[in-house]
Amino acid sequence: MATETRLRLTISEVTRTFGDTHALRGISLAAFGGEVLGVAGPNGAGKTTLMRIIAGEDSADSGTIALDDAPLSEADASRLVSVVHQEVQLFPNLTVADNLVVQRDGSATSRRPRPGRTELAMLKELGIDRYARSELGTCSLVVQQLTEIARVLLHEDAAKIFLFDEPNSALTDAESRELFARVVKLKEEGKIVVLVTHRLRELVEHADRVVVIRDGLCAATLEKGTLSEPAVARELVVGAAAESDVRLQGPARQAKWEWSVERWTHPSRVFADVGLGVRAGEIVGIVGVEGSGARELLRSLAGVEHASGRVHFRDGTTKQARIGFLPAERTHSLFPNFSVARNLTSRLGRGDIASGLGRLRVRRLNGIAEQLRERFHVRCRSVAQLVTGLSGGNQQKVAIAAALAARPTLLVLEEPTRGVDVGAKSEIYRLLGGFAQTGGAVVALCTEVPEVFELCNRVVVVDEGRIRADLDVGAFPDVTALAERLATLTESAV
Repeated sequence: MATETRLRLTISEVTRTFGDTHALRGISLAAFGGEVLGVAGPNGAGKTTLMRIIAGEDSADSGTIALDDAPLSEADASRLVSVVHQEVQLFPNLTVADNLVVQRDGSATSRRPRPGRTELAMLKELGIDRYARSELGTCSLVVQQLTEIARVLLHEDAAKIFLFDEPNSALTDAESRELFARVVKLKEEGKIVVLVTHRLRELVEHADRVVVIRDGLCAATLEKGTLSEPAVARELVVGAAAESDVRLQGPARQAKWEWSVERWTHPSRVFADVGLGVRAGEIVGIVGVEGSGARELLRSLAGVEHASGRVHFRDGTTKQARIGFLPAERTHSLFPNFSVARNLTSRLGRGDIASGLGRLRVRRLNGIAEQLRERFHVRCRSVAQLVTGLSGGNQQKVAIAAALAARPTLLVLEEPTRGVDVGAKSEIYRLLGGFAQTGGAVVALCTEVPEVFELCNRVVVVDEGRIRADLDVGAFPDVTALAERLATLTESAV
């Protein structure tokens, strides 16, 4: 396709805020037909927000988006943009086939959606035709993700822009290869293709250019000549290196107990025959891309996911460890209709807050809540206010405080600082470090290299359901060195 006839998507000075959070700070970039534009960036950098605005699913506060110099309205985007979302956005109460003939707003192309030969052929091509009449909500995440991909590919003729936001997190290697063969085909047809992924190997292999987004801005662009996994890994931690050169977490104290699992295996074998141990005073990070088994492994350690194998707890005094768990989503740890006080004390035992007759001791409960607020530096007007009135960082501190107030031996966390600002991150790291230094232990799923560097004593790298490496974080002189090492061990720089 001649250069002058190439499609061009231009994003100029686009901003978007959510309350006090600046998701996009005036981002500008361009994407062209006949190329795959890769997009990389830490969690919270603004990648998904940008994709939603391009797709017409959200509105920018300011700035412009144009296709071939003509403004791209939300109505235009609904016709011209097809997107595979990071989180599947389909209709779980409809069948797999019916989801292919329903518009984004839930309206049907006819009074009663009737999948035809084209839709069924696409399902067969993607290997999920046997699920055509199954309710989507009853299907596995793999089938749901392939269904969304099928929707996108069915718009191949009409759409000009194709956005893939972590499109293959649940797919096998073979399914991923098939997907990227389709991506290459779209590129060869002159379409604009944007690929957002944490998997650096896929960016380097499939993208013609990669833009790195940090703090809502386009911070760097890597062309084919300079595009490599270590190069992207370095860009992802630029700006974090200076902040992270001083570790908040010191060396682990001498162990008084050890908790471990052996031959630890998930029922679906998303991980298998894993051996992992953690000692008192230690903070262990677990890293791995979605689909590697890292997240499922962490959740299984807390008993949230099923797994089989042997569990050992050695301390000479107790029979088993007390394990606390915090999921990635704060809404799953907190009670939004409760006060700060009730949330802070929500995990305490009956003996802590109730009389012998079972009556709630309100004054004692409020006193404990006030002590926890001070101990964990929760900033609020009063412990009586609703927890939803706090900032994201303070809500996360409430969740951590509630978990630690229950006196666990081991605290297991998914993405402990997801969606919080830099100041809150530092405070959370100090709180977790303090818990470890007083004899507890932490295992955390980390999705950012700076978090691993600042918080953890060790980092366990999970790839394809196995532990590929167990590294001493203290052996790395700076966050860049750690990022480059992790990039060689897994498809992600975390």
